[in-house]
Amino acid sequence: MASSTAAGTEPQEHAEGALAGVRWRYLAAVLAGDRRAAFGVVDQALAEGVHLRQLYLDVFQPVLRQIGRLWEANRISVADEHLATAITEAAMARLYELLFAAVDGAGRLLIAACADAERHEVGLRMLCDVLEMEGWDTLFLGATVPIPELVEMVRTRKPDVVALSASITPHLARVQAAVEALRGELGELAPLIAVGGRAFHDDPGLATRLGADFTATDAVEAARTLKERFP
Repeated sequence: MASSTAAGTEPQEHAEGALAGVRWRYLAAVLAGDRRAAFGVVDQALAEGVHLRQLYLDVFQPVLRQIGRLWEANRISVADEHLATAITEAAMARLYELLFAAVDGAGRLLIAACADAERHEVGLRMLCDVLEMEGWDTLFLGATVPIPELVEMVRTRKPDVVALSASITPHLARVQAAVEALRGELGELAPLIAVGGRAFHDDPGLATRLGADFTATDAVEAARTLKERFP
């Protein structure tokens, strides 16, 4: 893996053309299910001075969107989609050491969780890492978190924000149940509640109807909204 100096403590913006090449090579690697090749693309990009933020927002995020579109169009199987996601999660885990080394201290706190049956967690993981680049502290609880345990964690940790995810419509009821439990149990002490995932993409008003405070289409939009709400 590239050294921590390769990641850089200051963003070094790369031209869109160069990043397009990184995206294409990374997409080809994950579609082939070649983890080593995908890691090699990431390491080469870091060695060439691409910043961590650009890898997340200009490579991982758009590639996973493309993977989702290919799956929806039946051009790849669900197994292919899961493998591409798993490779990306592993790539992000390799980068976390660099991310942690580049961030000083901790700011506001966000807890991220997939309520109950939801298993698609990579979007929440990406949000947590992006926010940590902004100086936040995050607790990533991952997939299938039971609602009572989520409420107790929030009661104990007192985060500024809770982020919940749903990838498919059948899981929306559990997101709504989690929101209602947080508000019902914590009352005025309930944190800001953000929701996201594929199930919200075509209906931004859905978040409000479920009782959440806002939604975002991706990690960068969510981070931007939170930065505005917590200047």
